[in-house]
Amino acid sequence: MLDMKQFHGRLNDLDSHIQPSLSNYEVAAGETGRNFANAIRGALQTLPPDAARKLSGLIGDESSEFTEETVWKIKGASAPGSFTPEGRLRTLDLMGVRRALIFSDPGIQAASFAPGELGVATMRHWNDFALRFGGHDRDRLRVAALLNTHDIDVATAEVERVLAAGGRAFVFASSVAPGQLSPAHERMDRIWGMISEARATALLHIGGEHGFMGSDAWARGVDHLEFQPHDFTSETEQINTYTFASFHYAPQNFISTLVLGGVFERFPDLRFGAIELGAGWLAPMAERLDQVASLYARRLAPVLSLRPSEYIRRNIRVTPFRIEPVATYIDRYGFDECYCFSSDFPHPEGGVEPLKEFRQNIERLGQGAAEKLFVKNAEWVLPALSEN
Repeated sequence: MLDMKQFHGRLNDLDSHIQPSLSNYEVAAGETGRNFANAIRGALQTLPPDAARKLSGLIGDESSEFTEETVWKIKGASAPGSFTPEGRLRTLDLMGVRRALIFSDPGIQAASFAPGELGVATMRHWNDFALRFGGHDRDRLRVAALLNTHDIDVATAEVERVLAAGGRAFVFASSVAPGQLSPAHERMDRIWGMISEARATALLHIGGEHGFMGSDAWARGVDHLEFQPHDFTSETEQINTYTFASFHYAPQNFISTLVLGGVFERFPDLRFGAIELGAGWLAPMAERLDQVASLYARRLAPVLSLRPSEYIRRNIRVTPFRIEPVATYIDRYGFDECYCFSSDFPHPEGGVEPLKEFRQNIERLGQGAAEKLFVKNAEWVLPALSEN
């Protein structure tokens, strides 16, 4: 049995969320948040009574009950520490988490990534909120800014603004070719350079893949693939079978382009994470990219000094789902330096015993492997700010 006590107070959590109650969406996302909250209020009136009751339990006000049990078992906006930075720091203490990456609500993320003026306005409003939240303890509360990249000049200015205000994490939409160019294009180098120089982190997160597929018809007409989840309290991802099987395509495409495009060659200190996107795809992708690099060796020689898999091991971290057999992945492929713990707090799909489940998935490899999963690997994307 692994000694999990030694990790308490040292854990790094690479996926958690700020979860507004209905009364707080406008605070977090401005006009978009207000519209989103009103849409939820309308949806509550149309749901069956039992479903409405369950959803209401997730969108209530933040609990003031802080115990080792409540921080894991109460979910949604009703969880202790769901929306206030003071509450989140108390929650991290009870969980034993040293530092946490903290993301927006999925609806806010989707709105911030949308093209047009409202998308940019939502991005800026959220980023201002994130800076205020993280300002209570920038080292521990690593709140991720959202980056709308439909216009590279707008995105560049936002990175400059957020970095100057103390932000140190940025989420990109994996489905968006920045300014209709490759993310490896030289016009993106200023963004990658600023993030790298600031020892900040570039991130992809689930939900950023929407729009990547040229058609949404692939599951159409097949109920067990296309079904629409409605139990918002379920401890499973709130997506259908087809989406769960395919959402990693866009992140793979984005990362493959960065690696083969030479971004990690030009910026060897660029810290990059793929969050809440699973992990089973990472090592097979690395293997495939090594094959591609071998096939195009002469063409890539001037721009890549390492094999693609070496950039991935050095620069990229991913978060397995709590159901994934991490030890089996390591047995098959290695890449034990890439996998990191995440709680998904306070979302229901994170479960109520993520530490236990991750322990079960890694323990046969021993204490050293667990140290990497729970603590060491994530330090690459969550460097201590005091070291700046």
